Amino acid sequence: MPTVRRVPAAVVRPLRTEILRPGWTDRLATYDQDETVAVHVAAFREGREVPEGVATVYAEPPPHANRDEIPAAAYGDGASWRLRGMATSDAARGTGLGRSVLEESFAVVRDGGGRFLWCNARLVAVPFYERLGMTAVGPEFDIPGIGPHYVMWREV
Repeated sequence: MPTVRRVPAAVVRPLRTEILRPGWTDRLATYDQDETVAVHVAAFREGREVPEGVATVYAEPPPHANRDEIPAAAYGDGASWRLRGMATSDAARGTGLGRSVLEESFAVVRDGGGRFLWCNARLVAVPFYERLGMTAVGPEFDIPGIGPHYVMWREV
């Protein structure tokens, strides 16, 4: 069973960069919110000091373009939080570690007074998020240099 805890941004950046932005520097894979309003989650397998699963969450409403597909309550002040930079090491995939990171991210939202979590999910991650109750909305879209995505959301 992994240990999951909230950590400083510097702890999540190396894995975020390695998995989601290979070839980038940690500086380029840094979000504006990292050191201000974001909460960072990391999962560690037994006996390891380097996280093998990470995520970042912070309050932000879902994209306006999805207003017809996401409950109106999600657009209220502080109601929705955004999930970004969720990454799991190749060695930890399929072990339940990613599930633990996402479940802790749901807890972060609840602890922060939010009710909804949303993200821009890469196509390869859509089935993972669906297994944890998230729903894809809107058309597929491309993030240049990264690839195709869907907006996904869930009430927590």
